[in-house]
Amino acid sequence: MNNTSLAIVVVLLGLCVALALTNPTSQDYGAFLRTQLELAVGRMDQSLSEQERALVHGLYASQGPKLIEVVLQKHTRRRNFGVFSLFESRVLEQKVVVLGVASGFIPLEGVDEATARLGQLVPALRK
Repeated sequence: MNNTSLAIVVVLLGLCVALALTNPTSQDYGAFLRTQLELAVGRMDQSLSEQERALVHGLYASQGPKLIEVVLQKHTRRRNFGVFSLFESRVLEQKVVVLGVASGFIPLEGVDEATARLGQLVPALRK
């Protein structure tokens, strides 16, 4: 094995170790979900009346952490591949798939749909 090949192997091994050390945990995914829920609530604010905004913020403040906990415990499956993880969740009856890699998250499927379903709940709450 020449020096160039050895250097490539060392760099690849270093990269794999770095990815393994920064592979997000389920707790990290919970923090990501909280952030996404906060962003969804913020986007919904644009189209709601003052009374509806107060209702949404009140529900989020009281039920948001509980919702995230239930989703994490009962409706999320983490597939750990060592250097990255795939998180599959059911959020408001919508499949959500998120790639966790290098301490970050990349939504792959269903995040926009789950956000839209959250927005559809507000008119139902008025009734």
